[in-house]
Amino acid sequence: MNIKKPYLLILLLLLFTVLSNILLIHFEASAPDSSIRSIEDAMWYTFVTLTTVGYGDYFPVTPGGRAIGYLYIFSSLGVLGFLISTISNKILNTLEERRLGFHGTDFTGHVLFVGWSDFSRLVADEVYYSKKKIAIITDRKDDVDLIYSKYSKEQVFVLFNEFSNFEALEKVNANKAATLFISFDDDSEALLYVINFKKLYPNPEIVVNLHKLQLKETFKAAGVTYVITKNEIASKLVASYIFEPDVADMNLDLLSSSRTEEDFDVHEYKILPETTFVNRDSEEVFHELKSNFNTVMLGLSKMKENQRVLIKNPPAGTPVEEGDYIIVMSNGQAKDALRKVFKTVEGKF
Repeated sequence: MNIKKPYLLILLLLLFTVLSNILLIHFEASAPDSSIRSIEDAMWYTFVTLTTVGYGDYFPVTPGGRAIGYLYIFSSLGVLGFLISTISNKILNTLEERRLGFHGTDFTGHVLFVGWSDFSRLVADEVYYSKKKIAIITDRKDDVDLIYSKYSKEQVFVLFNEFSNFEALEKVNANKAATLFISFDDDSEALLYVINFKKLYPNPEIVVNLHKLQLKETFKAAGVTYVITKNEIASKLVASYIFEPDVADMNLDLLSSSRTEEDFDVHEYKILPETTFVNRDSEEVFHELKSNFNTVMLGLSKMKENQRVLIKNPPAGTPVEEGDYIIVMSNGQAKDALRKVFKTVEGKF
């Protein structure tokens, strides 16, 4: 019969205790000064000795009884060591599980990164400095400490997990994420992940970093909101540097999130019903933003037939309506004031 080792060990310990107590009673029962005369006395003495309590109400007086007593005393050191090591291991395991993200997060409206690489880090930098919360899933344990050494735990949560384990997405609150960003080395793996994710969580927008431009339409058909290819963006920027380098420098600067009050960047705000800009002419809004906040209105994003339509440099007469997204250029100094006047933070969250 196959008996598991822990159960066999417990059985042997119980057998050892029973035999020792029988011998203890045999030695002590005939001694006139002995306090151990029954199995109940022996069991109580065993218990208080092994647990290192040692009340002193029961103790052996015969040489044989004392020999067993010494055995119990030395055994109590093992019991104490076992308890300390068990508690220590439990604490360490809990801390390790928390470090690896197994206890989950309560982030909402956050950006979920699946896959971690140098490119993901550059993207995360921009999102992080935009004051957005980020949840990251990585399949490399070494990434966890590297990420936490760079970002604050109040704004960034990391989960170590296999990408194929979709049940773990509950730990990163995937159903309440605003956007999913996928960055895999293999485009086919990314496509499979998109399909499975979309079945479970249809609400978050999905952004994918592709390596092959030919698969762009395939990913869009699978439900991806935005498909990005590094080569496509880089080629346009390099071409701009060739014949209009100042424009390229400006574009690159505006693409980055502002990190100081002097830095400029481009961002967007949703037009809420309570903001003062709703149902006003875009030209009027343009002048007010420039005069009061040193902010330039660049465009409007409107919903038409369930699709976003971008209007660049909207002409006079274009209404700013509830639900639109207004795109502006401003420096870091104006951001707090803009958040107050728009009654929201920047971005589609």
